[in-house]
Amino acid sequence: MKKTNGAQWWSEEKGFYMILMLCLLAIAVAAYVLFATPASTEEQDPLDGYLYEADESVTASDTIDRVPAMDTTPDTTEEEEAEEPVEEEPAEQTTAAEEEVEAAAALTFTPPMTGEVSRAFSADTLAYDETTGDWRTHEAADYSGNAGDSVCAIASGTVVEVGDDAIYGKYVVLSHAQDMTSRYAGLDEIAVSEGDNVSGGSQIAVLGDPMPLEQEQGVHLHLAVTKGEEAVDPEGLYQNG
Repeated sequence: MKKTNGAQWWSEEKGFYMILMLCLLAIAVAAYVLFATPASTEEQDPLDGYLYEADESVTASDTIDRVPAMDTTPDTTEEEEAEEPVEEEPAEQTTAAEEEVEAAAALTFTPPMTGEVSRAFSADTLAYDETTGDWRTHEAADYSGNAGDSVCAIASGTVVEVGDDAIYGKYVVLSHAQDMTSRYAGLDEIAVSEGDNVSGGSQIAVLGDPMPLEQEQGVHLHLAVTKGEEAVDPEGLYQNG
């Protein structure tokens, strides 16, 4: 019985050592292969050994129209549209307003005749009127004279009205620069017509019958001047001019 167990132990012990030796041998061989064989440091080109065969169906003279030719002509349409037109500066022109300013600057006044003032301008003070028999303002200046005496324009202007009515008798109205007008009443032999341009000091008529509204004063010139809607004393114009 003891011999049988001893033989069995030896047999098992012997098999263990054989397996151990085989493992060591395998390790030794692996170590030799790993360290004894030089490692290659160059990467192998995957295309090495590949033989390229040209496609004989395509030659160098063949035209391959795969990409359209590029148009090198510059597109100037957008640039032309983007360019703004250059506005030419208008030639200098004298406007109507400038002409009026120039005319106003050159506007001077002279008395309408040589006679003396028989009734002065009075826009704020009441005065007795012999013709109407009441007290009223007098927004004009009256000049005494004789029938046939010359009546002249007090400044350059344009004839805007020529008439004859129950208040003024025969009369003429002139328009001047600076929004001014002058009315001459008690006239005869009017020498101008509507639309005429007259110069200051030029004759427009002569004295005639007195204006009906001032009949009791006798022959005289009734001169009324306005600037816009406001009555102006003619005598002040001559003094300032």
